[in-house]
Amino acid sequence: MSHYRHLQTLTITLFLLLILPGFGLASSPPVSGTPLVPPVQVGAALSTGQVETIAFSLLGKSSTPLPLQEKFHVTLFSNSGMRQVTANLQYPMSGDATGPLNIYVEVGAPISEWLITSLVREFEQVIYPTIHEYFGTESDIDGNGQITLLITDLDADHISGYFDARNQYSNKVVTNSNEREMIYINSRMLSYGLDTMLQALAHEFTHLVQWNYHWNYSPDSIWFTEGMAMYSGYLVGKVSGQTRYWDFGSIHDFLRSYENVTVLDWQQRYADYGAAYAYMLYLSEHYSPGHLRRLFQDPRNNRLAVLADYLASYDTTLDAVLADWATANAFDLPSGHYSYADLTAGLNTASLPVLPHGAITVPAWGTRYWRLSDSGSKGLSIQMPARSGLAARLVEKTGDGQWVVRELHKVGNQLQYQRNPGVSVTESVLVLTTTGEDARVTVETSIPTAPSSEITVVIVPDLLLMGRYAVLVKAPGGLDGPPTVELNSMTSEETLSIARTWPEQTLYLTAPFASQSLGGGPIQLLVKGYKNGQEILVRQIIDL
Repeated sequence: MSHYRHLQTLTITLFLLLILPGFGLASSPPVSGTPLVPPVQVGAALSTGQVETIAFSLLGKSSTPLPLQEKFHVTLFSNSGMRQVTANLQYPMSGDATGPLNIYVEVGAPISEWLITSLVREFEQVIYPTIHEYFGTESDIDGNGQITLLITDLDADHISGYFDARNQYSNKVVTNSNEREMIYINSRMLSYGLDTMLQALAHEFTHLVQWNYHWNYSPDSIWFTEGMAMYSGYLVGKVSGQTRYWDFGSIHDFLRSYENVTVLDWQQRYADYGAAYAYMLYLSEHYSPGHLRRLFQDPRNNRLAVLADYLASYDTTLDAVLADWATANAFDLPSGHYSYADLTAGLNTASLPVLPHGAITVPAWGTRYWRLSDSGSKGLSIQMPARSGLAARLVEKTGDGQWVVRELHKVGNQLQYQRNPGVSVTESVLVLTTTGEDARVTVETSIPTAPSSEITVVIVPDLLLMGRYAVLVKAPGGLDGPPTVELNSMTSEETLSIARTWPEQTLYLTAPFASQSLGGGPIQLLVKGYKNGQEILVRQIIDL
């Protein structure tokens, strides 16, 4: 079949994919299978030096010319088992390798000559040199300077491809090794088209390069390895000017579900990839002169320690960067430290929950956003207990419509922020993050009120019925009208009606309420009234 006929057939296929909903596509976006591959188990009797000797010195096989057909060990992601597949050499067809890539395709896989040619061209001209320049180089354990790409059925629709560190060792050390630099692409990705396959190719090649710098694939480092591999697609696209390598879908999925996703809690979800990707993307823009090579090549297994040292060279910390990154995710300001260059992020602030009264919990390496009640131009005071790893940002929308980010500073054992009266603010959002353990804190906010002599609040217990109370408000000189009295707990809200007034003594007594109806824990009492047209507020925390 001619090159034109191949191109024509592919064009028709892609057109059908566009007009037939769900045709040939998985129900969820595919992700890398690398984290699911069982860890390499080397012989316990072998020392590290012996393993390296076997892995790097004893293979010594020549692959020139390349076999036209080979058998390969392949992981099956439907059951974590393995099978052996037979694959034909599709590039170079002659078997005489001239470039860094050779491609084998499982017998029966419907791949066109055009697609093979496109993969080779993009890898050799774009992916390979970019990853080398900005990250580093792969190993060459078999001494042939070649990377094998195997396109095969991985028995799963949700896996785009994978890298298997087993192949980096001799079969004398690790069973089921293919004994070569090798990456896999799922043949089911053919339905997604060239761009998706190129993204997978860049991603898995990055994993191969990572291995050469002694990266481990332990559970606590997966987020780091996958974040870097996701970012590599953006890097390749940025350098080459080809946005076909970009895929921000996982990041948007993370932003939609941020309450259920943390950076470190890896669960192989699409949103987990998005969180790690967004974090690395943010680092690359704000803490790197164009790339993250030094961070990438650090061989230490403790990736948090690696990251902490890296950020220290920029005079910042893990705590501060996590809070700044979370702020950028929610607001993506036009420029500066709380923005992205190419990613369009942001949350609908109107849909964010209102800051509750009482204790709230921020999960480790997670984010929580809270709307604050509008304080207008009356000023605002915020404080909360300082916890290890806890960081906070207050984002305020000023009267001119601009969002301004305020950092809460540690004063003693408190994180505090004070806005003086006179500054007009129309919206306020509190951003909380922690790099420590789950942080449970109570955030106290207050708005400047009239002098205490102008209004007094007393909680009056019911002498006949236990657990029932009323609120007595005393306002010398009187108010313009009866005040409103609100009670707020962690679980409920209640507005009390004024049951009785004594105008001559300017007293107001609410209807009784049952403390049980508000649940346990502290209760915020808010009394609001007007005197000569000026608002008077009293805010108290009570514990009945």
